[in-house]
Amino acid sequence: MRSLSSKTILAAAGLILCAASSLATAPSAEAQGRTTGRLEMPWQKGKCPYGWNREKDSAFCVPFMAVKPTPAVYVRQNKTVACDQGYFVDTVNDLVCTSYDLLTARFADRPDGIARAGILNRCPTGWQASNNNKQCFTEIKNAPAPRLKNGKPCAPGELDDWGIWCTSSYEHLSYAEVDLASVRDFNTIYANAMNDGLDYNSIPSGLSPDAKAFFKGADKSSDTSSAASASTSEPATKAAECTTGSDVGAAIGGALGGRTGAALGGALGGLGKKKKKSGC
Repeated sequence: MRSLSSKTILAAAGLILCAASSLATAPSAEAQGRTTGRLEMPWQKGKCPYGWNREKDSAFCVPFMAVKPTPAVYVRQNKTVACDQGYFVDTVNDLVCTSYDLLTARFADRPDGIARAGILNRCPTGWQASNNNKQCFTEIKNAPAPRLKNGKPCAPGELDDWGIWCTSSYEHLSYAEVDLASVRDFNTIYANAMNDGLDYNSIPSGLSPDAKAFFKGADKSSDTSSAASASTSEPATKAAECTTGSDVGAAIGGALGGRTGAALGGALGGLGKKKKKSGC
């Protein structure tokens, strides 16, 4: 039998090492994240990540159509395994890694943002306050178009949002979409007001009266969809009304991780007493 040359042996060894290196560094298919289909949670009661919703009577999460674009997500093996590059710990379920970057979406100035009308003032329908307290922004595709009312009556067909904004181009949206933005808007403004020692009890919750009248009347979803929407929005609204500084701090600190998360989480963790409402 002919013996292999030393060069042949070295070349073969190199190919083996190269293949092993590729296997070690290539991300798994699961780690690529998914934006469609059904995401199986490890426990029956595992919470769905941001942008995903519980599929009825199952342990699966499916994309929540009110959030666009859908964040790419995957379930990591345990909480000690770091999320892959480009993914972040989800703020709803910390066993899930998500492409939704809380820091970029909620703290930084956004090129598509509009200036806040006042530190205690709500944003227009479909829009939400940024945590830097400077802007209103929206995650809704083809979002409503707001303008400052400036003390003048809104035009026919425009929503008079809180006596501050005149909002148009909202008719194509669902109640679930604008309600979700409204809950987040209230949560952020409320938390910032607590942190700054302002009158957070004066901040109105829910949709503006004009928006509430339109979307409640225009909501033609089935009883099943309405029940699902209610089960999602009502607890969220109650959570908004009962939010404490430590809750906000923990969520933000956990999302960012490391020293940055600890600093921001600690800063927001002492926001003060929660708003007193029945049922809290």
